[in-house]
Amino acid sequence: MPMPAPTDADGEAKPREENSGRKGKGGGKGKGWGKGWGKGKWKFVPARKELTPQEIEERRKVKVERHDERTKTEERKVLTEEHIEGEVVQRARWHAWVKPKDPSQIPPECREQLAQMNAEFRAKVTDGRAFCGGVEGDVLYLAVADIAEESVFLNAGLPVKFKVYSDVKGVGACDVVAGTPVHGAEVVAA
Repeated sequence: MPMPAPTDADGEAKPREENSGRKGKGGGKGKGWGKGWGKGKWKFVPARKELTPQEIEERRKVKVERHDERTKTEERKVLTEEHIEGEVVQRARWHAWVKPKDPSQIPPECREQLAQMNAEFRAKVTDGRAFCGGVEGDVLYLAVADIAEESVFLNAGLPVKFKVYSDVKGVGACDVVAGTPVHGAEVVAA
């Protein structure tokens, strides 16, 4: 049986108000989202299986091939023959930023490109943060794939030695090896 329309004190029918006496926007009789339906419950994530030495080697070869292909498409040119000492300033998952200990060791032919690259990255930063934590001076880009020693695990403050390269994207560090520890910094094995 349908429900009668609401009336006022005189017995006249009142116009129905939008969302009268109800909370929310929904007009249906449903129970809403509420609890249940798998919300907040743990999901089982199977553990990664251990890789065999052959699988590890295959993955390493694929990564090396992908990196070699990228260096060719970006027209990379290594500019230094000797390693330059520096320090990791900031680390992300797949790259890091390295500051040379002596900026005068950076080849003169790429200093302008390095300064321009740093200025562009500093201009992109928003939300009141600072590029590389506000480090003064120019820093070089370092892809994790450019680390030459497998035992080097990059973290901020780690001394490293590297060669400088230039490509279509800017200036970076390659052939990275562990440097000599400075003022108590340690080389952490991966």
